[in-house]
Amino acid sequence: MANQGRSFTEHQLVKILRLLSTTDMTINQIAERMGCSRSAVVGINRRHGIREYSGQRNRWTVRPGKKAETRAKAS
Repeated sequence: MANQGRSFTEHQLVKILRLLSTTDMTINQIAERMGCSRSAVVGINRRHGIREYSGQRNRWTVRPGKKAETRAKAS
């Protein structure tokens, strides 16, 4: 179940960023795995600019340079 109205820990944020940048999981799958709402994952993606959807919901590309940047944050 989602935990509404609370902030993510640094560990949770890094994990969401890693899932966005290194997996083919959908936003819904990431949200379910992390126990948060879809809109929270979308907001994190927008804020950090990991995936670019170009107006398509089911197809995306990871923006250049974002994989390495996310991994560096996790270390």
